[in-house]
Amino acid sequence: MNTRAVGRRLAICAFTAAALIGAAGATAYYGGLRINTTDSMPIGLWLVTAGAAIERGQVVSVCPAPGEIMDMAKERGYVPPGVCPGRYEPLIKPVAAVAGDLVTVSTEGVAVNGVAVPNTRQALADGAGRPMPRIAPGEYHVTTGSVWILSSYNAASFDSRYFGPLPVTNIEGVARPLFTKGAL
Repeated sequence: MNTRAVGRRLAICAFTAAALIGAAGATAYYGGLRINTTDSMPIGLWLVTAGAAIERGQVVSVCPAPGEIMDMAKERGYVPPGVCPGRYEPLIKPVAAVAGDLVTVSTEGVAVNGVAVPNTRQALADGAGRPMPRIAPGEYHVTTGSVWILSSYNAASFDSRYFGPLPVTNIEGVARPLFTKGAL
């Protein structure tokens, strides 16, 4: 067998393997499987179920709203690249506030309806010393069609304390851990 034929066969095998891996990944994604790679929630495999009513306290998979803050977050590595509009990875975070709630942002952290959410003090700078975007201190009434997502799991979470509310329509579904490193 000549080297050209061997090269052709190797190329066909590599292409076939890549196509199979891509198909498996797409099937897993559209089947609701997500891999959380950030420390905001336990790292690992999560199952996302669409269609449930979204309530305060649920952990959800949500696509960040495209914009300058999220572009900066992707550039700095806070949000990995992914399949959401703006090419961001979906975020897996708890819903802290829903329509009708009152969110209070202060130098001490974030409170919802007067109850402090642990580990939500805004960082002034990231680990590399770069200034962080922040929601201004004050009171925010959560409007219909919006949620605030805040992770008390990790004080360094990049969440609504930095970018504010997100549209409910950006939520992919409720996320449940399947195989994760660490407990909720």
